[in-house]
Amino acid sequence: MHLSTDGALVRDNGDALVSGVLRDQYGDCILGFNHYLRRCTTFEGELWGILNGFLVLLNKGIRRAIIQIDNLEVVKSLQSNPMVDSKITVLKKIQ
Repeated sequence: MHLSTDGALVRDNGDALVSGVLRDQYGDCILGFNHYLRRCTTFEGELWGILNGFLVLLNKGIRRAIIQIDNLEVVKSLQSNPMVDSKITVLKKIQ
């Protein structure tokens, strides 16, 4: 399975929306999701997209997936150790 997520700021007030799609190994769409977040940074929006994607995967009983995201800062943050000291709650939840 492949999980692709993206976060986007949608208004001048900082409101954000995250969306994602789950595809099988052939690239066929299994399902999509979106979630309105209210105010957050682009970085936090990207993280919420991953967390929501994880929850969708777990709900469907899927335990292994390739995560695709277009934000290098998020990838580096997820790869850094230890994340436990992070002040960003959603980063802790993803861990």
